[in-house]
Amino acid sequence: MEQQQQTPPTPNQAPSIANLMADRAKSASKDSLHAFKIFALDPVGGLATAYSSLGEKRALSAGIGFGVTFAVSIFIAAYISHLRQEKFGEFLKFVGCAFVPFLGMAGASFVGRKAFRGDGTFAVDAFVSGASLLPFAFALLAASILGFANIEVIAILGVFAVTLNILMLFTGFTRISHISEKGATLIVPLVLLISVWFSKIIYASMISNAMSNSMYGQ
Repeated sequence: MEQQQQTPPTPNQAPSIANLMADRAKSASKDSLHAFKIFALDPVGGLATAYSSLGEKRALSAGIGFGVTFAVSIFIAAYISHLRQEKFGEFLKFVGCAFVPFLGMAGASFVGRKAFRGDGTFAVDAFVSGASLLPFAFALLAASILGFANIEVIAILGVFAVTLNILMLFTGFTRISHISEKGATLIVPLVLLISVWFSKIIYASMISNAMSNSMYGQ
């Protein structure tokens, strides 16, 4: 009997990078939603439970998903507030700016966890940092919709966002990384200061470059 020759797969049949990225994005969104459903009504008590239910790899994916959600909230808030970037180069810079707070907080959490010999990997830092920024995401969206005429409501939302951010960071260090409460009390303000300082440097540099380009007509 003659053996049938198998035809090689066509380029269309081979998995593309775009499809792979789409699958990962879909998986990250599912993991983020799964975790959010657990700690949405109990951000402090449910954070460790959400992390444990995902495991290290999926928790990292969920943390990145939370970071993307925060960045998207900045895009939407800027769009509603008519702060739009028409040039592609400026748009890319704006994309970088939107991710700076998440990257700064995750990096600072990594340094703090390592310094105090906490358990876990960068997945913990990304997950907790991303989750703790969600209150700011909601506050930004609400503020852009309400406008400055409702400054009192915006201030209240800001207080809730800051408070939840601190509590969730503290919970992540104590209940997930298993750092003592004494150590976490020192780490949390340091993480906030480092992340704010890092964001300030990046934003100040970008604003300075934008002003220079505007002055010289570039």
